[in-house]
Amino acid sequence: MRPAPPPRPRDPPAIVALKPLIAVVALGLTALAALSELHVDLGALMREPALSTFSLVVLAVVALRVALWIGYRPVPSRPAGDPALPTLTVVVPAFNEGPGVVDTVESLLASEYPRDRLRVIVVDDGSTDDTGVALDQAHARLVARGETRFEVVHLPANAGKRHALHAGFSRAVSELVATIDSDSVARPDTLRALVAPFADPRVAGVAGRVMVLNRFANLLTRMLHVRYLLGFDFVRAYQSRLGTVWCCPGALQCYRLAVIRPHLMRWRDQRFLGARCTNGDDHALTNLVLSLGHDTRYQQSAEVYTIVPETYRRLCKMYIRWGRSTTREGLRALAFTPRRAVSRGLLAGPLIALDALSQPLAIALRLVSIAGGAWLLLASPVWLFRTVLVSTLFALPYAFVYLRSERSTDVLFGVLYGWYALFGLFWVQPFATLTVRRNGWLTRG
Repeated sequence: MRPAPPPRPRDPPAIVALKPLIAVVALGLTALAALSELHVDLGALMREPALSTFSLVVLAVVALRVALWIGYRPVPSRPAGDPALPTLTVVVPAFNEGPGVVDTVESLLASEYPRDRLRVIVVDDGSTDDTGVALDQAHARLVARGETRFEVVHLPANAGKRHALHAGFSRAVSELVATIDSDSVARPDTLRALVAPFADPRVAGVAGRVMVLNRFANLLTRMLHVRYLLGFDFVRAYQSRLGTVWCCPGALQCYRLAVIRPHLMRWRDQRFLGARCTNGDDHALTNLVLSLGHDTRYQQSAEVYTIVPETYRRLCKMYIRWGRSTTREGLRALAFTPRRAVSRGLLAGPLIALDALSQPLAIALRLVSIAGGAWLLLASPVWLFRTVLVSTLFALPYAFVYLRSERSTDVLFGVLYGWYALFGLFWVQPFATLTVRRNGWLTRG
């Protein structure tokens, strides 16, 4: 049985004040040490026209993103008994998840959501372990207790996550349809929060806040907790202000069924460079919604807790899968971005365009940087050390962002993750891009 979602922090006021103070001092000293070691002469740097222009553009973009992030607020949830809450179907795809998937189901059925408006469909995607048996036993037990909101669908053979989701979507008759991964658990108020942004008729997709359930398992999971939080509470938060969250995560996402239903076959059978796409289903579904002219938002108060990799090998497999999706969907997004940017006006439009361009540009830079990194390692260890210091400086602003979401000294694990990624994960995105046509799930089964 999986652990329940951890309680929200309730530290005494003195500790709440002390932890961020310690973290700020530590981060500040780290920044000063790095700048001192690099012998940074900002005046000399800014006298270089090309560099100063580039620096000003980067600073302006970062400043605008930070301004958007600071202004982000989640949409207030409706009360549990509010008659205006929409009908909702939650689809849970499961493959060789074992009895743990029952914890996911029970967390959803315990939601503070009107019973007559919630339905949970679990699709057993041809599991070869005891997943199907565990689901059938849970279904029989729940039916005996009078629970009628839970349905189990068994696919005869493993067809892939898109086919499993499609099987669930096809059975939905609700206004909204959500997905949650079979290794995740939701809070009682998660679903009410998740549907709140749909009060805006322009919104057709919503991303939930995915947190780490096994946060304290080891050093890697503690670092990943910081990485996940920044990916949601900063990146998706500022993107939400633009109405353009580029990826609603499969661990918790929600859509207007009427918007996506006519296009589900095309999404399920998507191909890229002639190869069938089996991974990146969430990114592709988000792209579909955005390409149709609808908005996507991030809802910070809709929390789900998921199991993250606890070993380097499994982490690399997960990132390779994500990297292939980022490459494919980042290129696909360029096709509809100009139209979307123009429709969003003079302020939001350029930022949306820059966001779309930044993904393929970042991938290209990483491909080039591998050769540069190898040269630095062999030719100049001193420059390699200076590169580490620069990466530390780049990590520090995000560390301060983390402090706004969680006032904890765990922010220092974010700096540590920056070093870990620099030395241990530098090859993942380039490898994923060069093997983009491969579609093995890697982390399933």
